[in-house]
Amino acid sequence: MSLKTAFEPYFRMGVALSGWNLATPSHRELVKEEFSSITAENDMKPAAFLDGQANLENPARYNETPVIKPDKAVPYLEFAKQNHIPMRGHNLVWHNQTPRWFFYQNYDVEGKLADRDLMLARLDHYIHSVLDFVQTNYPGVIYAWDVVNEAVDEGDFRKSLWLETVGKDFVVRAFEIARKYAAPGVSLFYNDYETAQEWKRDFILDKILKPLMEKGLVDGMGMQSHLLMDHPRMEDYRTALCLYGALGLEVQVTELDIHNADPSAESMRRLAGRYQELFRLLTETKKEGKANITSVTFWNLLDEQSWLSGFRREQSYPLLFHGDCERKEAYYSVLEAVTGVRG
Repeated sequence: MSLKTAFEPYFRMGVALSGWNLATPSHRELVKEEFSSITAENDMKPAAFLDGQANLENPARYNETPVIKPDKAVPYLEFAKQNHIPMRGHNLVWHNQTPRWFFYQNYDVEGKLADRDLMLARLDHYIHSVLDFVQTNYPGVIYAWDVVNEAVDEGDFRKSLWLETVGKDFVVRAFEIARKYAAPGVSLFYNDYETAQEWKRDFILDKILKPLMEKGLVDGMGMQSHLLMDHPRMEDYRTALCLYGALGLEVQVTELDIHNADPSAESMRRLAGRYQELFRLLTETKKEGKANITSVTFWNLLDEQSWLSGFRREQSYPLLFHGDCERKEAYYSVLEAVTGVRG
């Protein structure tokens, strides 16, 4: 029994991959065996897609029409195509991992910020270019896009160069553009972290999702779900999940991990218990019809490659696999959540 087969009646089971995973045969085999969805961890974000050399060397030519270079994305798309594994596109618009020069007139960071009209022209061309490349060369591979990522902070729209150059409606404009160019059947998502916290949850519901829904522009809510061992409370997570679900949108857990810096057997047992509690919550909520959960994605394949170790500045052991693709107790606890059989 694999993750993808155990949870097939409920939702896709996915994983974020790096170039290291694609270059390692044992990693590729593990992905094919266990998962029914993949995401490129970093190599399909704007910083990876934008061709810095071409744009900076010829700003007059590309001032409104930024050039993309999809070389980094191709290995993921090829792997997905060859192995018939659907893929989430992550992401089109983000304040982070977007080159600073992208927001300046003539791409000159020593000059002035681009004005609203110029940035909207660039945004339109960029999203069009990315979606056209993917949909022309890899039709049907990507089933969902995170159109806008992390636009909310401190109970308001995040202070960012998108907000400064375009304004608060940059989220709506990004979704309008994505809807215009996305292939039929591709779901468009808003994606964010700490989405179970009341202050962020309510702003997303009222200021992001509902306005987008009124225009028919959004299909789903992405709950990143970078969890801690004691945060958030599962009661709060369930409440948020049901509130997003009540809108009638798809809900996807897009970047799941649980930070744990203690590798002891007892600590890993507690990690397994928290994962089991979460997956019982997810499957029960889906069965009860309170949220249309369509995908759950773990953020990285192995403990050793987790971004959390750098972010938290301590070694983290947050995932289901480690070492030479060895299954941890947490792996079996996740399976038990749906099968009722102990590993």
